[in-house]
Amino acid sequence: MELPVYKSWGDKAGIWASLICSIHCVLLPFLLSALPVLGIEILHNHVLEAVTIAVSFFAGGWAIRRGYLHYHRNTRVVLFFACGILLLFIANFTKTQLSEAGLKFAGALLLITAHIHNRRQCKKCTKEAGHEGQC
Repeated sequence: MELPVYKSWGDKAGIWASLICSIHCVLLPFLLSALPVLGIEILHNHVLEAVTIAVSFFAGGWAIRRGYLHYHRNTRVVLFFACGILLLFIANFTKTQLSEAGLKFAGALLLITAHIHNRRQCKKCTKEAGHEGQC
């Protein structure tokens, strides 16, 4: 069975969404004292948090699902992705800003790791496309 050519737009979108999330989680606590002076309430904007997690979940989930089902069947990729999304979700219910930022940063790193592994595995399988079924 010949594998289709791997296109990584979903992984790229997931990596960028995770990077933006991690930058948001790391830099904004340092800027917290300046934000109220500027009239910006982005740190506690629950809509922004939900949109960021949703984009990471749907764009990333599409890419990870496609890579898993059509190319590599590597459960580690799915586990990294699921744990990353779970950490992002749990972080919204923590009591302190430090624990929230830490959990979100760890979740974003797991998502980035999942996408990098997914992309590498899919490219590897595309190169080894002469094999039947799973590479």
